[in-house]
Amino acid sequence: MSPREAGAARRRRGLRAYSAAVLAWTVAFMTALVLLPPGAHTIATAHADSSSTTVQGPAVWIPATQTYGANGTVSVAQTTNLVDQIVHVSWTGFTPSSGNFVTVGGASWTTLLYPVVVYECRGANPQITDCYGSSHYGQSAAAGFQQPSASAGLQVPDFPNNEIASVTHADGTGSADIEVYTANQSPTLGCDSTHQCSLVVEPNYGGDATGLDGPPNCADHGQDRIGGRMATGSGLWLTDGNGFGDGETCAWKNHVVIPMSFAPVAGACAANVAGVSAEGQPMLDRALAQWTVGACLNSANPVSLQYSSDLTEPEARSDFLQGRSGADMAFTSLPADPAATSKNPYTYVPVGSTGIAVTFFIDNPVTRLPITGMKLNARLLAKLLTQSYDVYHYAGAKSDIPSVTGNPTCIFSDPEFQALNPATGGVFWPNCSTAGNGLDNIPIVMGGSSDLVTELTSWIASDPDAKAFLSGTPDQWGMHVNTFYKSSVYPYPISTFVPQDGSGPPNNLQSGLPFGTSPTSIDRFGPKMQGFQWNPIQSGLDDVARHMLQATPSCISWQFDTQSGQNDKCAAQTVGSRTVMAIMDTGRAAAFSLPTAAIANGAGAYVAPTAPSMASAALDYVTDPKTGTQSLPWGSSHSGYSGDTAAYPLTVPNYAMAPTSGVSSAKAGSIADFLSAATDTRSGQLPGNQPGQLAPGYVGDSPAQLGQAGAAIAKIRAGAGPGGPVTVTATGPVTGKPTTSGNEVVTPVTVTKNGTASVSYSTSTLGGNGGANGGDGANGSSGSSSKGAAGPAGSSGPTHNLSGSTTAAAVGKASADTAGIGRLILPILLIIGLVLVAAGPAALVLSSGGVSTKLRALWPQAKRRFGR
Repeated sequence: MSPREAGAARRRRGLRAYSAAVLAWTVAFMTALVLLPPGAHTIATAHADSSSTTVQGPAVWIPATQTYGANGTVSVAQTTNLVDQIVHVSWTGFTPSSGNFVTVGGASWTTLLYPVVVYECRGANPQITDCYGSSHYGQSAAAGFQQPSASAGLQVPDFPNNEIASVTHADGTGSADIEVYTANQSPTLGCDSTHQCSLVVEPNYGGDATGLDGPPNCADHGQDRIGGRMATGSGLWLTDGNGFGDGETCAWKNHVVIPMSFAPVAGACAANVAGVSAEGQPMLDRALAQWTVGACLNSANPVSLQYSSDLTEPEARSDFLQGRSGADMAFTSLPADPAATSKNPYTYVPVGSTGIAVTFFIDNPVTRLPITGMKLNARLLAKLLTQSYDVYHYAGAKSDIPSVTGNPTCIFSDPEFQALNPATGGVFWPNCSTAGNGLDNIPIVMGGSSDLVTELTSWIASDPDAKAFLSGTPDQWGMHVNTFYKSSVYPYPISTFVPQDGSGPPNNLQSGLPFGTSPTSIDRFGPKMQGFQWNPIQSGLDDVARHMLQATPSCISWQFDTQSGQNDKCAAQTVGSRTVMAIMDTGRAAAFSLPTAAIANGAGAYVAPTAPSMASAALDYVTDPKTGTQSLPWGSSHSGYSGDTAAYPLTVPNYAMAPTSGVSSAKAGSIADFLSAATDTRSGQLPGNQPGQLAPGYVGDSPAQLGQAGAAIAKIRAGAGPGGPVTVTATGPVTGKPTTSGNEVVTPVTVTKNGTASVSYSTSTLGGNGGANGGDGANGSSGSSSKGAAGPAGSSGPTHNLSGSTTAAAVGKASADTAGIGRLILPILLIIGLVLVAAGPAALVLSSGGVSTKLRALWPQAKRRFGR
């Protein structure tokens, strides 16, 4: 062949390749149009993105010259698309305060000069009567300050007072974090997408508001610096000779207003849209709140989700499997028992991941500023959650509590904690005497049976050191488990935190004498004092977060109050001396900007819950072939997770249990539409604060999970019609080895449904950032989960019968579905097509080198830090 003929042949081959590329791209594009769910990417948005706003502040008061200076500034970190969350407020050019910290009504409220108060108020131009927690909230706007102060109950008629007091530093700067309430928390404020509210920042620069030196005169600063007078917090509460509460009149002249707008809530949706009901997974409720609003605002296929997070996962699974009203779907982290019977066949749809966070407010006793970083491992958490610190002991005590004798009095004096968290670089930890003998740092936790507790205690039980400690083996410093919590009598994992130790010392700690027995004896509960130190919150995760935000431990005083006739609850801690911890989901931790502890993962690294660390962990999930659900392989030493130094160890998946048959076509379509939006990478899986987006504190599905979600949703949409009792069992892998592609392992599984066997496929992820290649099983088989279904039958790894729930129920796993898988591969086809069109025949070289494997590595990792 001549050179000219050879060149012509090459051009013809290139032209054919280029034509094939164009055809491939066209086919992929048309396939996308066919397979994408109706109404995809048509969610209406009511607000612009979250934004920071800076406005001019008041003129600074200069006490040294008794004159005013230049105006300062006030900044608010977010003013749109707000929900019940923490908002950061900061200022510059204010008069420096006379101390380092202040709290509303606290000891420094009457002594610290020039505090700054932040209110949440009704409207865009509020009066003092519009500001929640103020002395005149809800009173006559026309009367203003010229009326008696409202009673304490009328000042905060809904939720606790969210008014915040803070200080200005010597350089004129300061900041405060305020929780903003929606109409759900405070109906009297009524803040929602149609009723605007504002933040008010009010520095108190003094002035004779009540006429202490004659007629009221804000220019008279003679009473400013006298203790308990005008330039202090308590000065805002003073009354005049007529009994009017006008002490805040002069400070109000300095107030600054920053209008806010709130995201729509589910109640704003039209009543005539298609309805779906769901229950369960309080850990997911902040994500569901945004998805719910996005779904009902969808212009093409609006769906209204009636969701109850008051019911925890065990209750929701039971209601769903029994087909009870209000449970068209159940949201869960753990699967149901695969051997039980369900009214209708169903599948699991992965809708992203959340995490379990250990949050804390611990203040440096030297600087009185909050400590921002802390490391914990499984054994330290086991110590905290088993009441193993000798919290009532002190030097010179004449008695002790046998169950914890010889142990440190609180975590800060524990050598294990000190080794992980050395007092260096200006960081000082509280000592146990100033920590209330350790009572105040026993974690605030939720009561009731939940997947959060099961997941957390399963992780603790999988750690060799924690497991040995719980069994009764002391740590290397000699600390032992509280004898009431030894695993021989109280084995982990558990589903409910139930305090086990109600004992006490044999005699009075101070006197060494027997405790009193009279009904009026202050120490009559001494023999039961351990039973007062830890009280799980029965009203749910929102109340756990509320206790945390108010730095209020869940303990109760064991000493009987003869005046009130009861045992008093532990008081809230003051800013500057806090030592409180709480366990909650990462969604709440992010919304409320709470500091979170770095937790030891399977590779021995200490990792905090961030979007990248949780996304990394999600890539390490392995699949339980009995249920088709995934989890981290805690305790496995031969998995991707065990070598992944970037993974946050308490990352857990979120699933929707949804019927694949037995419901009407309309109901099936609504369920599929809602889940399609929730799993769409352009809306429900896209991080953001707008309706329909993925709320802070959560991460989206991994590529493998997106494929599973697509297949499951297609099965839901196609399966409407008569149902009936169905029993699904998984009988294990079929003959033949699993196939491996990159760090994904696909295992064929025989599934028997009502006696009919079929083959399904479970996908496990072995690799991760820094993870090892290889599985738990022999011959390269997929790693198995260290957690099984929520029930005793057919579980793999540690299991626990969920107390308080009905019999655990079955799982129906959807087999692979063409349309569902299309949702995963279509973006890849489009990318390949574009590359081929752009590069022509040369691009075809790329397709022979495992491009699909390389494309998976391009999966975006979220960069943002939760809540910060």
